[in-house]
Amino acid sequence: MDVEALLQGVVRFSNFMTSRLLVAGVVFYVFAGFVPIGNATEGFLPSMDLLNGVVQNYQNIFDTLGVSDVAIFLILFIFVTTIHITYVLFESIGYYLPPTIIPASGWAAIDDITHKAFETLRVARGEEHTEEENQRLYEFSKKLRSIEIESDEHTKNKVQSTLSAFRISKTFVVLSLAVWLYAEISDSYSGTAHYLLIVFVVAVAVVAISAMSIFRMNYVRISRLRANVIAELLEFSRIWVDEEHQRQIAADCVPKNIMKPATMAVAVPIFGTLDALVKDLRNWRSRRA
Repeated sequence: MDVEALLQGVVRFSNFMTSRLLVAGVVFYVFAGFVPIGNATEGFLPSMDLLNGVVQNYQNIFDTLGVSDVAIFLILFIFVTTIHITYVLFESIGYYLPPTIIPASGWAAIDDITHKAFETLRVARGEEHTEEENQRLYEFSKKLRSIEIESDEHTKNKVQSTLSAFRISKTFVVLSLAVWLYAEISDSYSGTAHYLLIVFVVAVAVVAISAMSIFRMNYVRISRLRANVIAELLEFSRIWVDEEHQRQIAADCVPKNIMKPATMAVAVPIFGTLDALVKDLRNWRSRRA
């Protein structure tokens, strides 16, 4: 039995449930102010006596009805599923709330390096350039492509939790502000409305911190990707061309532009981003004209 893999699975499941419980808990607390449930909304957290009473009441009901263990597991499954649906709903709404962060493509980040370097590699062989060498250059370009894909996938998996926090926090910003405004206008909120502002401020802070973290991780990804590709090109040039062309390739490998690690955009269904939608609309109008 792989104990390390088991422990990693337990940690992942713990993180999986903790994030969902946290989101569902905040949602419950925000909306609990509109539901008369006794003293659960007097403080920032529900009363432990009330929670213990609720648990005891459910236990008495199960004992009286003779509910089986299977039914209890079914109720637990429905409970966990509801929490998960709440989490997914908040993340889905946050995805379409502007702004959306779109990481820069890895291939676009190294295109200005590889394009000139490969042109120099082809020209350097002169009359000795053959189809076999073309195939070798093609295999080398596939290797660079695999490095770029691996870099993108590694960063994508690493940044996924931060992206989720960014999207959910955007939803909480809109929700907490809307609920606070409604509570102030209608006077129907039985809890402390100032806590809604605390949720709003914390959500704004998480949005800002997670956005900076996403940009930072993608900046590191592009820097490492460029360094790895340049190292491969320089190493390949040492066995492929003479010293003069090696110096030319070294000059070609110097990045000519400052690559943005990510960009802000507005996400729309089907089309991906608002820019893509506008571009398609313009093309459609031009074809009709």
